[in-house]
Amino acid sequence: MKKTGLFFIIIAFSACTKVLDQVPEYTIAEDNFWLTANDAESAAVGIYPAVQSLSMQLPVAFDAASDAATALLINYAPFSQHGIPVDNAIVASYWQNNYTGIGRANDLLKHVPDMKDSLFTGNRKQEILGEARFLRAWFYFNLIKAYGPVPLVTTPYTSFNADFTIERTPVDVIFRQIIADLTIAETSLPVSYPTAADTRGRATQGGAKALLAKAYLSLQRYDSAAAKALDVINSPVYTLVSGSTAYNNMFTVSGKNSTEAIFEIQYVSSSAQANGLFSLYIPVNGIPAGVQPGSYQIAPTDKIVKAYEPGDIRRNATLGLNTATPALNYVSKYIRLTNGTEPDIIALRLADIILVRAEALDKLGKHAEAVDMLNIIRRRAFGLPTTTSSSYDFPQAGETDSDLTLAIENERFKELAFEGHRFYDLVRTGRANAVLGINADQALWPIPLRELGRNPRLVQNHGY
Repeated sequence: MKKTGLFFIIIAFSACTKVLDQVPEYTIAEDNFWLTANDAESAAVGIYPAVQSLSMQLPVAFDAASDAATALLINYAPFSQHGIPVDNAIVASYWQNNYTGIGRANDLLKHVPDMKDSLFTGNRKQEILGEARFLRAWFYFNLIKAYGPVPLVTTPYTSFNADFTIERTPVDVIFRQIIADLTIAETSLPVSYPTAADTRGRATQGGAKALLAKAYLSLQRYDSAAAKALDVINSPVYTLVSGSTAYNNMFTVSGKNSTEAIFEIQYVSSSAQANGLFSLYIPVNGIPAGVQPGSYQIAPTDKIVKAYEPGDIRRNATLGLNTATPALNYVSKYIRLTNGTEPDIIALRLADIILVRAEALDKLGKHAEAVDMLNIIRRRAFGLPTTTSSSYDFPQAGETDSDLTLAIENERFKELAFEGHRFYDLVRTGRANAVLGINADQALWPIPLRELGRNPRLVQNHGY
C-alpha cells in the first residue's frame, strides 16, 4: 500500500455502528467527490484500514478456537472453550469491521464505473474496480467462516429501513458472489505494482487467484481449486523463501513483504497502524532484549509445541521459549520491538496455496501429484532443496499411502500455525468434531446480540 495511503487519505470513513456499515462519511460533500482519478485511488486505499482493523479478531480468535492455542483473556477464552456468549465483544467487532470494509467497497463500485475513462491512465480504472471486488470477496469469505449465512449487500446503503431489515443469505449464494467478484478481479487487477509493499499489500491478480482457490476448496470444487492454485504456483511473482534465516524473517519487521507473500496486511508501528498482537502472545518477562513484553494471554498448546520434528526450521519462526521459571513457550510470529515496530500479518502466502493444491489433488485421486506438492513444503521445512528427494518425503516411517489426507492436514497445522487457518480447515473438512470435540453448532460463532436487536429479520445461529 502506498505510504501516503497508509497514514491519511482525503476520505475519512466513519466506523459507524449500523448493522451494515454502508455509509462512509466524507470530509467533503459527495457531489464534490468522485471527480478525479485521485478520488478513486483514495477510495480504494480507504478500504484497507478495515482490513487492518481485523487483527484482533483474525487471526487471534480463530486460532484461540483451534488446537494450537489456549486463550486466558476474558474476550478470547470463550473461543478456546467453544462456548461463545452472544454479547462477546470480539464477535461484534468482527461483524462490524468486515461490513465496514464491504460498505466502502460497495461505495467505490457504485461510483467509479460512471467516472470518465479519460480520467485514468491505461487500465487503472478497471484495476481499481477489481481491487474493490477482491476486497469485498475477502470480507465476505471472512464472514462466512465465522457466522455461516450473513446478509449479502452489494450496493451502498440508501434506506434506513432497508438497512435494518436484511435477511441472512445462504452460504452458497454468498460464495457465488465471492466467485463472481474474484473472477472479474483476476482479469482486471495488475500482476504487481512498482513496490514490494504494494505488490504484497494490495490486491493483485495472484491474490484473486489464491482466494479463488481457497473458495473453490471450501465448495469442494477440487478441479477448480487445483487449477487456480497452479496458476499462483506458476506465477513468477511468488517464490518460496528458503533457509531458516529467510523463513524466520517472513515474520519479522525486517522481512516484510517477502517473495512468498501474496496478500500481506500492512502495519507500521505502535504509533501508526499497529496490529498489537504482541500484547496477547508475548510473556511479561524472560524475553530477548529489544522485544516488547506482552501480557501472555494466549499460549500455544502442547500439541503444536510437540508437532515439530528436530531440525524443522518452522519451529523457531513460530515459537519462542522465555527464560523465566518455569519457562513458557510463546507464539513468536508477531513480535513487537521496543522501538515500536512490528511485523505485518500475512493473510495469503504461497505455501498455503501449494497445500491447497495438494489437498485438492488428493481429493481428486491424483495422489502422486498431491504428494509432490506436499513434499515441496516438507523439504523446505528442513532447509532442503524442494526439487530433490529427501528422507522427509511422504510417506515417512510409520506413514502409508492411506495417510496422505491426514498428512496434508498436519502439514497445514505446522506450516500455517497462528495465521488464522486451522479452525476453519477443521470445520470445512468435517474434522472439527474428531479433533476439537465440538458439534456443528459450535463450528459457527453467534450472530452478535446488538445486530439481532437492530435487525428483526436476523435469526440467531442454532445453539445460541
